[in-house]
Amino acid sequence: MVNATQKRPAKYLDPSIALLLPPSLQKLAKLLYRTYLETHPDLLRHPLGVAISPVSYRASLIFSHQPILLPGELFIPVELIESKIY
Repeated sequence: MVNATQKRPAKYLDPSIALLLPPSLQKLAKLLYRTYLETHPDLLRHPLGVAISPVSYRASLIFSHQPILLPGELFIPVELIESKIY
């Protein structure tokens, strides 16, 4: 029996899976993250990652430690965005 309030586990990407991301998703995550940092350089609160829908390319910054993702969304941590793979 499934409780309606149970959360689905987030789809975190480890470094080996990050290499399989389409280049368009990689660029979108990096663009969104960099745009945020450039427009808000004085804020101390940095995002922990980016949630992206591979179907619609809708992306949003995630600030909470336990992101709630929509079905089909992927969470890309900041460590992968800032790493040299991108």
